[in-house]
Amino acid sequence: MKPFLLNLCLLYASLVSVCAQTIQGTLFQERTQRPIAHAEVLLANGSDQHVFSDSTGHYVMAVPEPGRYRLLIKAEGYHLQLIDNVLVTTGKETVADVVLTESTQQLGEVNVRGSRPATAIANGYVSVSGQIVDLEQTTRFAGSRNDPSRMAMNFAGVVGNNDTRNDIVVRGNAPNGLLWRIEGVDVPNPNHFGAMGATGGPVPILNSQTLQTSSFLTGAFPAAYGNALSGVFDLQLRNGNERKREYTFQAGFTGFEAGAEGPLSRKNKSSYLVHYRYSVLGLLSKIGVRFGTGTSAPQYQDLTVKLNFSIAKGHTLSIFGVGGKNGTVFDNTVSAYSDAGTYNDYRTAMGVIGATYNSQLTTQTTFRLATAFTGTQVANRYDTLGRDDALHANYRDRSHYTKATAHAQLTHRYSMQSSLLAGVIASNYWFSFHDSTQLASGMKSLRNADASAQTYQGYLQWQYTPTDRLTLNVGLHATHLSLNQHGVVEPRAGLQYQLTPKTTLSAGVGNFSRMQDWMLYFNEPTADNQVGRLPNQSLGFSKSRQAVLGWTQRIGTDWLLKAETYYQYLYDIPIDQKPSYYSALNEGASFFTTNRTGLINAGTGRNYGAELTVEKPFSKQYYLLSTLSMFNSQYRTLLGEWNSTAFANRFVWNALGGYEWTVGSRNSLAIDIRNTLAGGRRYTPIDLARSQEMNTTVFDEQRPFAGQLPVYSRTDIKLTYRRNKPRATFEWSIDIQNAFNHSNAYQMLYSSQLNSLAYSLQMGRYFVVNQRIVF
Repeated sequence: MKPFLLNLCLLYASLVSVCAQTIQGTLFQERTQRPIAHAEVLLANGSDQHVFSDSTGHYVMAVPEPGRYRLLIKAEGYHLQLIDNVLVTTGKETVADVVLTESTQQLGEVNVRGSRPATAIANGYVSVSGQIVDLEQTTRFAGSRNDPSRMAMNFAGVVGNNDTRNDIVVRGNAPNGLLWRIEGVDVPNPNHFGAMGATGGPVPILNSQTLQTSSFLTGAFPAAYGNALSGVFDLQLRNGNERKREYTFQAGFTGFEAGAEGPLSRKNKSSYLVHYRYSVLGLLSKIGVRFGTGTSAPQYQDLTVKLNFSIAKGHTLSIFGVGGKNGTVFDNTVSAYSDAGTYNDYRTAMGVIGATYNSQLTTQTTFRLATAFTGTQVANRYDTLGRDDALHANYRDRSHYTKATAHAQLTHRYSMQSSLLAGVIASNYWFSFHDSTQLASGMKSLRNADASAQTYQGYLQWQYTPTDRLTLNVGLHATHLSLNQHGVVEPRAGLQYQLTPKTTLSAGVGNFSRMQDWMLYFNEPTADNQVGRLPNQSLGFSKSRQAVLGWTQRIGTDWLLKAETYYQYLYDIPIDQKPSYYSALNEGASFFTTNRTGLINAGTGRNYGAELTVEKPFSKQYYLLSTLSMFNSQYRTLLGEWNSTAFANRFVWNALGGYEWTVGSRNSLAIDIRNTLAGGRRYTPIDLARSQEMNTTVFDEQRPFAGQLPVYSRTDIKLTYRRNKPRATFEWSIDIQNAFNHSNAYQMLYSSQLNSLAYSLQMGRYFVVNQRIVF
């Protein structure tokens, strides 16, 4: 017992002993990502303190106290870079990597650029409709639940009016049009309880504690991205601290978490990062506490790992892994996920394990190779309670697919004005789709396939900057699908022109495409004369032509005003061969992939709208963000009529703000508020007379998605107290979600008990409490 007490005292002493706070990071050249040596990093907070980057571009700067700092970076031949809102806490070193932009002017150029972290946006390839995402936004914004997807719903063009899931609906497109990419590898849905082919779920597998500054794109994205129609979430995992060991413990809504990071070799600047999480509700259920969706408690766990090695000067190797598994049982439970009189055992899993190799071939050329295995699976048993009070099979699903992929990328800088980005992506898929449903004649197979297929993608992107005021991006992306030998070639272009030092005009145009959900290709035929055939396997790509115009105005030193307008024409969309109202543009509105067969690429659609963003990044102890999106989304089938899609919510307005007080010399108290108003979810009207006659819900299929639920309204309030001990940071927060308990409708349904139509409701007021310690 005495040794234990002694060790406990030593641990406490280590946490409260004096330790200087530091900011560290690496400086990179914009196009080639080459480290920049001998650059000066200054502390721009009324101090003359400064350091220089070493031969690897790395710098370390000690600061006197925890708090928020501003950095100014100077390097010969580059624009000055001003980095605001660098948060320094105790117990953990702050990492601030910066990308510097070359100046095409002669020496003496003093133009100051804003913060440019190491992302695709910072590399200059994104001309329009791009947003930088950082870790602090994910953890700071009220209502985000430490979820990158929910945080992104505050950006212009994104709708988030579903409390049960984090599907990202961009500019009226279906959520499955979003591309998820981690460490340069395209990955399946990185969310717990996500359906096969979906891109969202109730809880993220991605852990915000492990993410580095990343890119979120909402349209007209550059040629490096393919197989996406609506947007791209390009995420990077951060490296572990290569100088000292650090630990994180956290307990909150998303789970109990533990993380560790530190050097594997200080000499070679190699590091490790590992973070594990287990669901709070699942653990509480094991001790008899019932809280969650009805009587069911979701069980889930996930793990993120990254190992980073510096194997030679200019050569690095990273090994990474992200994965999670989950399961829950709904037993005769009424909730947003299930109905009374049902039994549902639902389990999913997702994982990616891979490696990236980065090589500085010459001072002007870099090479990057990412290889990975990814996979996702679903096991679903859905039964209904019969008149005999016994459960009867209604749906069964045991499906999975895996993928081996390699992504090679070469960047070459021809001059200060010109550079080329080229890449190829080759992937091999293995499928196993086996699901069936109950029909009058018995259980009918929907899919029964064990197969494989390959995809090949290639892209070229040329960037030309004749002056500091003009940047032009021209690119080409091509994709080939071996399953049916279909292919596409997609030209794209974008530009940015700095009209005045504070005014920028931007534009982007291009062609974009997406393969169908893999399960759709393997739908079993419904007609007897089609036995042995797969009617959907000849489907081509869904396609889109997009055009975006943007205007950005800086007001003073802190405020930013941005406006964008866009038009998207979608074509070659799968629809029924016979006139009907079905279109694949509405896939994702329900939980499952359609089992329709005999589809053809003959549908069209259109999305158009305007967006306005007013932003003041965190400075002078507060921040503000307001985004307003007005849009319409329509589709057309062989019937020739234009109808609203399931995602035509019409508008969404987000207003966020926060203020931080300094408590004493080392602690802080913050309040963050978020308010959202959005058009209600769309639904197909219910034929009340026929529903009453048949005592079940009967939809009016002649009016698809003609109904719209009342306006969605929600206010979230978050309080955070951060206490900085000399060698540890303690943080407590409470996030009051839907603080005013507004009754938001989830869906319209027919109630046999009331013999009338009624709304089912989304979540009321609830509290998300979180505690974190970093040391």
